[in-house]
Amino acid sequence: MRARAQQEATISTDSGTDTLSRTLGGIAIAGCTIAVVMDFIGTGLSDQVGMIRDTISDLAASKRESIVDEIADIGIYAFVVGVIATTYGLLRWRIDRLDWKIGSWLLVVVAICLALIAGYEAYTTGDGPVIHYRLVYVLGVAFPLTVLMTAGQFWEINKSLGIVLYAGGVLWAILGPLLFLVPTAYDGAYERMLAGMMLGWFITMGVMIWRDPDIVRQVSESQRGHD
Repeated sequence: MRARAQQEATISTDSGTDTLSRTLGGIAIAGCTIAVVMDFIGTGLSDQVGMIRDTISDLAASKRESIVDEIADIGIYAFVVGVIATTYGLLRWRIDRLDWKIGSWLLVVVAICLALIAGYEAYTTGDGPVIHYRLVYVLGVAFPLTVLMTAGQFWEINKSLGIVLYAGGVLWAILGPLLFLVPTAYDGAYERMLAGMMLGWFITMGVMIWRDPDIVRQVSESQRGHD
């Protein structure tokens, strides 16, 4: 009876008292929101970059410095901060599953890739190695792996959420590589669709972190970590 009640539980009743979890969850959600707002503002102010035909990287790393570049970079860096907050929030649950730990730590790789995409290509002279596409490749592997490797724990907490996360991870893994096949006239829209799916996952994680820092109580003793 107790085991059944534990499986059916979705949110712990006293989670709202944890200030750090609310802070981390809030940062994760705010980082995603700022990224979207900055992208809209940047493309709205730019007379050279369009939301449909040009990628987010085109907006952030144009050939001439402008306020538009700075706005785009602010959005990406805000998202990076949100990724870091999500990483800490998930690891703080101390879930003793190898897939969960690997998936959570892969978020560090995601954050590094995003920071370098925003900074390295935009502020180098062009004489160094071009690493943008390599970073995109790494990001395209690390993110869906994160989603898929953490989805198993969410399946135990809420099967509907677990199904959505598994499906989303598989879908992103399939659609991501197709970005390089999309005609250049539409690759901006396609990339923003992928980015929207990614942001949706991080917002979901932010909400879970905000609402339930004690989620570890909902899993079996054999999968619980220890302080």
